[in-house]
Amino acid sequence: MFVGHYGPAFAVKAWKRPPSLGAAFLAVQLVDVAWAAFILTGIERGRIEPGFLAMSDLRLEHMPYTHSLPGALAFAAAGALVYRLLDRRGGWPAALLIGACVFSHWALDLLVHAPDLELWIGGPKVGLGWWDNPVLAIASEAVVLFGGFFVYLGATTPLGPEGRIAPWALIAAFVGLYAFDKLGPTPADVIGFAPQALAAYLAITALGFLLDRTRAPKARLQARH
Repeated sequence: MFVGHYGPAFAVKAWKRPPSLGAAFLAVQLVDVAWAAFILTGIERGRIEPGFLAMSDLRLEHMPYTHSLPGALAFAAAGALVYRLLDRRGGWPAALLIGACVFSHWALDLLVHAPDLELWIGGPKVGLGWWDNPVLAIASEAVVLFGGFFVYLGATTPLGPEGRIAPWALIAAFVGLYAFDKLGPTPADVIGFAPQALAAYLAITALGFLLDRTRAPKARLQARH
């Protein structure tokens, strides 16, 4: 998945003591941020293979540290711990939500990836391969993204006019990014693709922090009264 990963990040704002949206945006893509860095340093490997799957030209050959089940669990634990150390206002509930966001990446990748997700390092690889079925791939991405987005809208309230416009502007940007990812030019190689992906993840994280300034969780506002 790509934009679908952000559905769980939106949805965590429904909790009583949610983490920041920017942190949740980073959390759901944390393993791919690490993957991009590991690709660039040669720790993990992949290649562009046009036509590999109907919705993806990326063949992921070796990524045991970021996309294995134990790797995802380790990143989830690390993400929760780091968030707890950096932002103590939400306490462990918010930190555990960050950990859940990190792990949601592996769970959603399981749906769309070809069998390239190791159950343990060096063990069997799994993946349902929905990227090879455009209907399933697009539908699953849309359901997860928009499901989380509408939970977010229901759980937060705008702090001004920008709070009414900004969420829809961001969702339009997600749709545009998804269309470009699937319909735009195929990257020449994975080394060229990795920094582009990294830049996109970090830019979306920044937008998450900005969006958080325009809307407030209803649960927090109710607690003040």
